[in-house]
Amino acid sequence: MTFDEVLASVDGKGNGVLPEGWGQGRALFGGLVGAVLYDHLEKSVAAGRVLRSFSLSFVAPAAPGPVALSSEVFREGKSVMQAMVTARQEGQVVAAMLASFGSARESTVYVAAPVVPPMKAAAQSQAMPVVKGLTPDFLAHFDMRYASGMPPFCGSEEANFSGYMGFRVPPANMGTAALIALVDTWPPSVLSMLKAPAPASSLTWTMELLDDPATRSPETLWQYQVRTEQCQDGYGQSSATIWDAEGKAVALSRQTFTVFA
Repeated sequence: MTFDEVLASVDGKGNGVLPEGWGQGRALFGGLVGAVLYDHLEKSVAAGRVLRSFSLSFVAPAAPGPVALSSEVFREGKSVMQAMVTARQEGQVVAAMLASFGSARESTVYVAAPVVPPMKAAAQSQAMPVVKGLTPDFLAHFDMRYASGMPPFCGSEEANFSGYMGFRVPPANMGTAALIALVDTWPPSVLSMLKAPAPASSLTWTMELLDDPATRSPETLWQYQVRTEQCQDGYGQSSATIWDAEGKAVALSRQTFTVFA
């Protein structure tokens, strides 16, 4: 299934399908799970709302097959709405997202968003290798390129990198759900420090929207930079910024991840 076909299975009435071919170890790719959760939220209770931030918890491994989706509005005012959406398989919660929506308002306060750093051109950047049976299945759907830093398991001395990301088969529209899927394509930042494969996964993920991605082309190669803030006792935190092709900051991302090495 393509990304558009996956979202088409989400009917806004509580039904969806998580597809084969989007695996990540023993679970489904977390970015696709997040996109499905948000798409249900948008179709059920948040149509026309502007997403400002979400926090997503990966509770249990999601598997290919039917998924039951339910949304709840906690509070809705003139400008701001808080809502939650959960995904269940076989009666068990596999993921939960708390989302905050807010309409723009006039303000005298202005602080500029992060400026895109100098990056090697996409054409000169190192493509993320896709090797069937060795790399996660979901990578076949994305075009990922390292402009700085190293891919996983290369024994790098640092856990920071930058690069480009896009869809190999672009969606019909570059909506918020599509950006959610793209941002989670990158592996936990510390994996580049390891010299041999080891399991790792996202525990929680927060993303904040600075601008509407729907105004960009579906064929956009988005720019990405991540910095690891710390990692010890098997848990780490990283923060990232996402810019569009013209260098305008569109989102901030933060993850707590686990690593078994």
